[in-house]
Amino acid sequence: MHIIAALCFGGKRYSHLLEDIEGISGKMLSRELKEMEMNLLVNRKIMDTRPITVKYELTEYSKKLIHLIDNLADWGLNHRKVIMKKVEG
Repeated sequence: MHIIAALCFGGKRYSHLLEDIEGISGKMLSRELKEMEMNLLVNRKIMDTRPITVKYELTEYSKKLIHLIDNLADWGLNHRKVIMKKVEG
């Protein structure tokens, strides 16, 4: 879910994903990206640059998850407010 959230606003290079996703190792990120590519959630795009760079982006199929992630985030924020009110009150 963190990878999908990181790619919601556009494609990113591997190193930028590694910086953006807190607490993930390079080995784990690489493994997750390969698995997501196999499951048609991420496109791996090789750029025609020197040196060659690779950019990862969401597939049209996986973009359908964005609304679900937004709803989960909203629910989480509201849940936190409920818990804080209970703790304070």
